[in-house]
Amino acid sequence: MVFAETRDGIIKALRRGHVYITDSPDGPHLEIAIGEAPMGGIAASSTGVELFIAAKGAAGDELRLVAQTGVLTRLTIPTDEWQHTIPLPSQSIFADKKPMRQQFEGRLSVAQMASHVGHEFEVPEGTGTLRLRFEHDPRHPGVGDIPHQLSISVYGPNGPRGTRHNNADQSPVISTGFASPGYLAGPIEPGTWRVEIDVHRLLPPGDVSYTIDVMTDEGEAIAEKTITPQSGQKKRGPGWYKGDLHGHTIHSDADLEVSDYLELALSRGFDFVALTDHNTVSGIRELEARAGNAITIIGGTELTTFHGHALVLSTRDLVDWRIRDKETMSARAAEVARDGKLFIIAHPKAEGHPFCTGCRWAYSDMLPGPARHVEIWNREWRPCAGNEQAIGVFYRWLNEGYRMVATAGTDTHRPSPESARLAANYVYAEDNTEAALLAAISSGRSFVSSGPFVSFSATTHDGLSAQMGEVADQGTLCLEMSWRAETPASDLTGLTARLICRGEIIETWDCAETSEAQSSLGAKNGDWFTLELRDHRGALYALTNPIFVGVPERE
Repeated sequence: MVFAETRDGIIKALRRGHVYITDSPDGPHLEIAIGEAPMGGIAASSTGVELFIAAKGAAGDELRLVAQTGVLTRLTIPTDEWQHTIPLPSQSIFADKKPMRQQFEGRLSVAQMASHVGHEFEVPEGTGTLRLRFEHDPRHPGVGDIPHQLSISVYGPNGPRGTRHNNADQSPVISTGFASPGYLAGPIEPGTWRVEIDVHRLLPPGDVSYTIDVMTDEGEAIAEKTITPQSGQKKRGPGWYKGDLHGHTIHSDADLEVSDYLELALSRGFDFVALTDHNTVSGIRELEARAGNAITIIGGTELTTFHGHALVLSTRDLVDWRIRDKETMSARAAEVARDGKLFIIAHPKAEGHPFCTGCRWAYSDMLPGPARHVEIWNREWRPCAGNEQAIGVFYRWLNEGYRMVATAGTDTHRPSPESARLAANYVYAEDNTEAALLAAISSGRSFVSSGPFVSFSATTHDGLSAQMGEVADQGTLCLEMSWRAETPASDLTGLTARLICRGEIIETWDCAETSEAQSSLGAKNGDWFTLELRDHRGALYALTNPIFVGVPERE
């Protein structure tokens, strides 16, 4: 679209840059100006004036305003006839002073697989914005379907500033009021900074060249994003709550905007949802702002290391995911626990390198080490998903005397097909808050299910009761269990309830013929019981956390 006074003035308007590009001849129509300077013009100053924006026929579209320092603002255009003004910051967004530029070059070999290749640079006093750009070539080894997987992480004098794991965009902008997805906004401290190439996957023949461009300037990138909180009032008080503990957005390697992630959680009927982007927490603040009081948000991250993945819940701070020489994952897990956060081993039997680099749990000091939570149902239930093997690991650790808790995670990266059978965590908590939910999950007061609702409890010979995650005295136990379909999609036809003791089936019931059952038996110290619901092929539909018997064999 060209702005010209007459048809004869089109060439003159093009030369002046009074033009914008659109994919439709019918609009939308845009106009911007800084002070007296129109689109394509030159403003006398970028300070102390307002930026004028007018849009027609663009209701619902997102407007992104970009300057030299990065994205200034993102706005959702509310109406077809819309005007808006934005006061420009007192410090120039156009980098009035010459920026500092530095470039690093190098080559990566297969021997550097699963390592961090770092470069340090000095940031001068008064810097408002830091911009980096990472490029590598070739991106693919030349054979097969699997590309190399390289990302960058940025560290300031006061700690990590983020990463955008496994995302094609490796050109972050970091400023006081704005940061690219994956990174944290905040003051740009003067001093020594470090950028590291995280070599997650480098396939033969290797020999990958790279460049990292670093630029600083005094201007600050700003962002103004219109966020409307969700309406609605979430359920509160003691009761059962349904939700997800594992999912991703564009802040790491997913396709979902934060708003899309929230909408998906609400459409699934969740009372709570965690955001666990890979090695970052940068999307949590926006998710909480958008959620309002409609759903509980659990802060988190997925430590995506070279030899295993783990969820850290109840955090809004970056957690160092690197396990370097002379460091151990067990020490990192213990540190997480000391900080009051929940550590969950994620998809321990997922397909590993090279298809999903680092996804399979391979820490010999963490089998399970100090971990007491393990994700046994990841994504949809499929024979090749590793979930059945994860249940085997869970049962083995229980038999070894560890009092473990099982969890599920949709591991959402994009909308799933309707046929995908995902599991949720059903948690009995004192309230629908992050603290209460995680306390209940930590104690095992939960079950995982793709639809059926189950109950499972035990009563001792002297009348004392124990729920999921609790301990009953040894001796005669009466185990009581029930199951029901919550929705038509969770129909119980064809399902069998299986009572499990120490990993072995001891009794079964047809779920379509009865909705509850009891079993009286003798239990000895070290026994544990769970309830499974499976179909005729053995596919899992629900699994409770254990009821334990006697004193723990291990702390």
